[in-house]
Amino acid sequence: MAEASHIPLSDLEKSKVILALIRTAHASERALMAWIRTAVSLYTFGFSITKFIDYLELKEAGIDLPVGFRRLGLALITMGMVALALAIVEHLKRVKRMRQLGLPPTSRYALPVGAATALLLTGIMTLIGTWAA
Repeated sequence: MAEASHIPLSDLEKSKVILALIRTAHASERALMAWIRTAVSLYTFGFSITKFIDYLELKEAGIDLPVGFRRLGLALITMGMVALALAIVEHLKRVKRMRQLGLPPTSRYALPVGAATALLLTGIMTLIGTWAA
């Protein structure tokens, strides 16, 4: 089967292909943003669990809560970080493949990738801060 870039196309067909690639790139960005939302939810829930356990331990002196709850919170934060890292890698692979197929530069800045990377770093700091507490 011939590569898509080697098939002779008319100008109308070329513009249809380019528009399809742009739509696919935007869909990929929306998928990445959905993963960002999921990661934020996991971070928030995991952080809330660990801080609630801290609150209970401080409020009730002498109360000994199982470590499982804290580990659950840390596991949720970690799951959010792993999911976000995999989503970033998958998005970048898709964009690279679409550029090979002829995707023009659609934006000057990679805002979703930058936001996801910043959120991933925030998750790492949250995990370190929660682990140390």
